[in-house]
Amino acid sequence: MTKTAIFFHSDAIESEGKDLVGRRSAGQSFLRGYLEHVPGDTVHAVTQHTAAADAFRTVAGTLGVKRDIAVATLRGPHDFTEKGAIFFPGPGYLDAPWRRQRFGAERCSLVGITHTMSTRRVMEGLHRLMLEPVEDWDAIICTSRAVHDVVAQQMALEAEYIQQRFGAARVPMPQLPVIPLGINTSDFVQGAKQRKEMRQRFGAGDDAVVVMTMGRITSIEKAHPVPLFLALEEVAQNSGKPVHLWMVGWSSREDETKLHTTGAKALAPSVTVSFIDGREADVRRHIWSGADIFTLPVDNIQETFGLVPVEAMAAGLPVVMPNWNGFRDTIVQGETGFLIPTRMPDAGHKSGMRLAERFADGTDDYLRFLSLVQQQTHLDVRAYADALGTLVNDADLRAEMGQAGQMHVRRHFDWAAVVPQYLALADELAARRVGATVSTPPLRRGAVNPLEVDPFALYRSYPSDALQPDDLITSRKALDAQALVALDELNGRTLYRRKIMPDAPLLALADQILANAPLTLEALETISPLSTEQLQAGLLFLAKYDLVSIAPQGPK
Repeated sequence: MTKTAIFFHSDAIESEGKDLVGRRSAGQSFLRGYLEHVPGDTVHAVTQHTAAADAFRTVAGTLGVKRDIAVATLRGPHDFTEKGAIFFPGPGYLDAPWRRQRFGAERCSLVGITHTMSTRRVMEGLHRLMLEPVEDWDAIICTSRAVHDVVAQQMALEAEYIQQRFGAARVPMPQLPVIPLGINTSDFVQGAKQRKEMRQRFGAGDDAVVVMTMGRITSIEKAHPVPLFLALEEVAQNSGKPVHLWMVGWSSREDETKLHTTGAKALAPSVTVSFIDGREADVRRHIWSGADIFTLPVDNIQETFGLVPVEAMAAGLPVVMPNWNGFRDTIVQGETGFLIPTRMPDAGHKSGMRLAERFADGTDDYLRFLSLVQQQTHLDVRAYADALGTLVNDADLRAEMGQAGQMHVRRHFDWAAVVPQYLALADELAARRVGATVSTPPLRRGAVNPLEVDPFALYRSYPSDALQPDDLITSRKALDAQALVALDELNGRTLYRRKIMPDAPLLALADQILANAPLTLEALETISPLSTEQLQAGLLFLAKYDLVSIAPQGPK
C-alpha cells in the first residue's frame, strides 16, 4: 500500500476563535476520520513549518492518536516527497508543486479536495495551478459529480487559454476522481433522553412535528429561507398539527438575522420558528435528537456537497432537500427522503455572460454575484410543500426513511468507507508515477522555479562592482563576541532573526584576517576552512561595518 500523509493547516479545522464554516467542519471531520482509519504504525503529516508540525502533534494527541507521528515541512530542506501521496484540505497544493521540483516530481503525488468552487479566490487558484508543475499523477478530489463538472469545465477553459496564448502542445492536468466527504456516524446517534431535553429546552411538545435546518444563517451563502417559510406555512395550515421550525446555526451579520426573523413572522405565522445557536457544543451534538425532519433550502452556487443532510440521515432523520449538486449524490429519492426539483436559466445566453463579466471586472462583488445568480434559481415550492406535508402527516414514513438513511450513511459516507477510497486513489496515482516522464524539467542554471532566482545574479547590475579574487583585504579593528552581539542589536540581525552564518565562524574569520592581513581573497581561501560562498558573505558583512577593508587591485 502506498504511503500517505495528511497536510495539516490549523485554519482548515475547527478551533477556538475561528468561525464555524462548512470547510472547517469538513476538515475537522476528515482529520478525525483519517487518523482513525489510515493503517500503519506511524501517522504521517506534512505542514508548512515546524510550528505547524508541533500544532499537529498536539491536535493528534487530543484526538487520541497513540501511534508514532512523523512530520515533514514544506519550508526548509526537508524532503517531504517521501510521504508518497499528500492530501491537502483545499483544491490547491500551496507551493508544494514547486518545492517538489527540488526533489523530483515523480517521487510523490499531491491530492487536493474541492469545497466551495464559486469564489474568485478559488477560481484564480485553479488558474495558477494550471501554470504550476502539476503532473497527471496528482489529483483534485471532487466531492460530487456536479462539482466534477464545474472543475472540468474550468480547467478546460484554462487549458484552452494556455494553448492559445503560448502555443502549448500539451497541458498536464491532475486527475479528477469523485469521492464524497465523510462523517463519523457515531457522533450522530440519537437518544431518548436528549430528545426530551432538546424539545423541552426549545418549547416543542410531544405532539409537535419539528422540522430542523442546520448551517450558517445566510440567505446568500447557504440557503434562502423564503421557499421553506412558504412551504411550511401551507403544511401547518393543512395538517392541523403544531409545526415547529428550528433554524440551527449562526449569523455573522445582523442584517441577515433580521431578514430571517422578519421573513418567518411575515410568511410563516402558523409555524413556531426558533433560531438556535448551533455553535454550542451541546446543541450541535444533541439537537438532532429533538427533530423529526431535516431540510435546508439551498439554492446558491457556493454549496458543493452538503454535509448536513448526511449528518441528519446519520441521526435517523428523513431529509427533504433541493435536487441540487451534491445532494443528489447523497440522498436516495423516496427512500431516505425527498429531492425537490430546482431550475436555472438555460446556458449560453447573454444574461449569463453579462453576470460573468460583471463578476470578473469587479462591478459585482462575490455576495452580489451570488445574489444575482440566486434570483434566477427556482426551488419548486409546490413540490417542497407536498414532500414536507407527506412527512409531517406520516410518522411511520418518517421512521422508515430515517432508518434507511442511517443504513445508507453507514454504508457509503462513514469515514470507514471513505478513507479506503482515498488510499485506493493513492495506489492508483503511485502506479501512474512508475516510469513516468516529468513534464517540467529544471530551468537553465538549475532553477526549479522561475521565481527562485539567485539575487546576486538577478540584481548584478545594481552594485558598482562584485567581489574579486585579487581584492586586497586588510583588518580595521578586532571583533569579539560581545561586540558582535552589540552590533547585531543595532543592525537588525537580532530583530529579524536571520544571520548569514553562525557567530563562531564569523568571529574566527575576523581573527584570521587580523592575524594574516593584508592578503587577497584568493590567498584567504587557501588558509580558511570556510567555503568560497561563506568567505564572501562573511567578508562583505565585516566590511559593511568597517571591521575590514576591501580594496580592488586589478584594472577596472
